[in-house]
Amino acid sequence: MTETYWCPGPWPWQWFRTCTREVPDPSDPCNAPACVEAKKRRDRARASYKAICEGLRLLNTILKVLRGVTSIPIWIIVALAIVAAIVGGGVAVIIWAFIAVYAVCWYLTFVIPIIMSALALELGKQQNEFNKASEDVLKECPERCRGDVSIPECRVD
Repeated sequence: MTETYWCPGPWPWQWFRTCTREVPDPSDPCNAPACVEAKKRRDRARASYKAICEGLRLLNTILKVLRGVTSIPIWIIVALAIVAAIVGGGVAVIIWAFIAVYAVCWYLTFVIPIIMSALALELGKQQNEFNKASEDVLKECPERCRGDVSIPECRVD
């Protein structure tokens, strides 16, 4: 909506000048504070949901790589430890570093699922927050003002 207002200048010939400016339409229900706030809450919940989902996907990918490393049979690791003890020198350092990486991978295969379960709980909370905010958007905003009403989806596969 365009508003016209009096904006006199410093000179006498500018004293009766009028200016115009664009102002939001106060009767527009899309600009109602309740509608705007509900859409902001929904968008924040959607963004949090997507961020947590991306974290779960990343952890799942890391877990697959770790399981590939830990699928090496333990007898090979024991044989490498014996060879490192016999050979010594720079080769032994490399073999012991590999064994240390193998041990860290085993540790992380137990820790990452715990982190993933905590993130899954947080993902559920964000889904509930999104659902509540979406209900508020449906209640407070007319259909033409609602924006993206699709429900976010998280596939961790």
